[in-house]
Amino acid sequence: MKENVFIKDKLKKISLADYLKKKLKGAGFIDVDVAKSPLSTKIVIYALKPGFVIGKKGSNIRALTEDLEQKFDYSKVHIEIGEIPDKNLDPKVIVEELAANIAKGIAWKSAVYKALKSIKDAGAIGAEIIAKGNTAGKGQRKRKSRFYFGYMKKAGDQKKLVYLEKKTTFPGLGTIGITVRIVRPGTVFSDKVDVAELARNFKIKMEEELANERKEKLAKSEKEKGSEKKEKKAVEQEVKIEREKTEEEIRFEEEEALESLKEKKIKAKKVSEKKTEKALKKKTAKEKEAGAVEEIPDKAEEM
Repeated sequence: MKENVFIKDKLKKISLADYLKKKLKGAGFIDVDVAKSPLSTKIVIYALKPGFVIGKKGSNIRALTEDLEQKFDYSKVHIEIGEIPDKNLDPKVIVEELAANIAKGIAWKSAVYKALKSIKDAGAIGAEIIAKGNTAGKGQRKRKSRFYFGYMKKAGDQKKLVYLEKKTTFPGLGTIGITVRIVRPGTVFSDKVDVAELARNFKIKMEEELANERKEKLAKSEKEKGSEKKEKKAVEQEVKIEREKTEEEIRFEEEEALESLKEKKIKAKKVSEKKTEKALKKKTAKEKEAGAVEEIPDKAEEM
């Protein structure tokens, strides 16, 4: 089943993190990410001191690659050093730094105050550091010291919004357990929400949205009116052009009709003139024939 595969991968990652925590103790190991692909496995290691992870000329990282391939059965391991984005807001980083500083012999109170100041400067809403154990010195009673600022949740479902990390360090004085809680910037707890203010803001937002909708509708209607006016103007222009065209065509047709009428009149006149000419010719021919007939008897009488 798919669920079993995911569980196996998760358990494998936990065992890998435990192994790297022991192996890279001096490097300040923070976390690890595993990304598998069909050809290789990319392992991203987050540590406070990347130089210790890499080693001289990459010797440590090469040895670590071989170890991971053999012990965890990863194929073609490719190790990368990841960058920690918010060091002063990550409880894992703060715990590791505190543990390292206390182990070096730095006074635990000064280390805690320094860590708390760096968290506050990073913009955290609240933070708490608890040092519990043999903090007063050898032979003294164990005690618990709490240092904090801002707002913190420790009960209820909202405690999931608080980032928590624990670690035990072993200085010369004895064993000291460190607990770090951080509320990161932008975290909103339900008991800090002003319902009246929220309702008022929501009402203002709704009114603004309604006003924007009205403005958009008004602008749209004005735009449509403008487009209608433009269309109307265009139609009127087209009608005007068509009317001018028809008037020109009618004028042209009238002129053609007049010209054809003139031509017909001219042709009729020519035809009538030809007819009259022919008639005159016939008349003159007849008159000539009649004159010739009258002249013939006169000649006979003379004979």
